[in-house]
Amino acid sequence: MATSNRCSICRKRTGTSICPGCKVLFCNEDFNSHRELLLNELYGLTVDRNELQAKINEAASNKKSANQFLEQIDEWQRKTIEKVKEAADLARQQVSKIMNFKLEEITEQFQTLSQELKELQETKDFVEQDLTRLKEEIRRLNEDLEQVAQSPAIKLNTKQSDQI
Repeated sequence: MATSNRCSICRKRTGTSICPGCKVLFCNEDFNSHRELLLNELYGLTVDRNELQAKINEAASNKKSANQFLEQIDEWQRKTIEKVKEAADLARQQVSKIMNFKLEEITEQFQTLSQELKELQETKDFVEQDLTRLKEEIRRLNEDLEQVAQSPAIKLNTKQSDQI
């Protein structure tokens, strides 16, 4: 029964210490060796931890790079919005120019018609063909004015796109 008290490693010396972690019986020399192995393993974990810390620091440094990318995205967004605003302003100007041009044209023709009607009323020098022509011109000006109000000749392409 004396063998059951022997060191589990060397089996020569008497076991004097039981490791509370692995529950193995050791002699003093082998217990110290066992502790040394555990300390070396702990040191290895410390090295692994330090390497992990270095990686974390590097990742944090890369976060600064990520912030630079985010700033570039913000700048791209600002420029894109500015270009969209410029395009919208240009479209407004063009629509306004087209509408005003046509309205000015109609107004000019209306004034010419009004002047002619006034002269014909004063001179009473007209025939049926003049009345037919003037009726037709009033009808055409009314149509033109309705078209300006409805603006069917202008089509806005406001289709949204996922592409820029």
